[in-house]
Amino acid sequence: MNAADRDSRLYRIFRELQEKGLIDRKRRLVRCTFTFSLRGCPALNCIRYRRSFYERNLSRASDDTLRFVLLHEEGHAKEGSSFVSTLPALPVLLCLMLFGHPSLQEGGPGGIKFVFIALLLLTVFFAYRTYYCRMCDEEFTADRYAADAMRCCYRIKDPGALLQNLLSDLLAGTSTPRRTGSGDLPQMISGLFCSKPDHCPSIAERVERVRDAADPEVGDPTARRTGSSLWR
Repeated sequence: MNAADRDSRLYRIFRELQEKGLIDRKRRLVRCTFTFSLRGCPALNCIRYRRSFYERNLSRASDDTLRFVLLHEEGHAKEGSSFVSTLPALPVLLCLMLFGHPSLQEGGPGGIKFVFIALLLLTVFFAYRTYYCRMCDEEFTADRYAADAMRCCYRIKDPGALLQNLLSDLLAGTSTPRRTGSGDLPQMISGLFCSKPDHCPSIAERVERVRDAADPEVGDPTARRTGSSLWR
């Protein structure tokens, strides 16, 4: 059985969502070794996934769970900003520019070097903060897109339950020891489902946002931070 056969259910559901107009018909589903888990890529017009992550964490999930995951990534692809993806590269570019400046060559004024290094550190800090804060906002947007589609097209009354079960299972998987590749799973989870506690919303907050979005009497809830943080 080749890789395409093993992943056939994922591709079948992906095509189903395209036929319903929930995923752009020009979007591609692509196996990618360099992707830790799943990721919607607006710049490349595709949803990339790592086959080992899919087989380990999602191959036994229900069809509705897979639909939610793919729709979440479609939400990233539709609403995601290419600018956010370039933010981590900004400090690197600035570093190359600054350290090539004549003032930083041997014999240059010490005060200028200090100013340039301080500027670089500030840029790294603010690029980091902006990147993760924007990713946090995009998580809510992608969750809402997936939840609305599941309610409208699949009559799922509580898509928040799908999200909660999915994230809880993934969190449990990070603490389960494995004989081989045990160091890779937390890294793969972090690529899509985890981030730093200061920037990424908790499971409870994400589920609450999804459920509140279905209630017309509830406005945009105030963001709150709680203990465990998941999903990018």
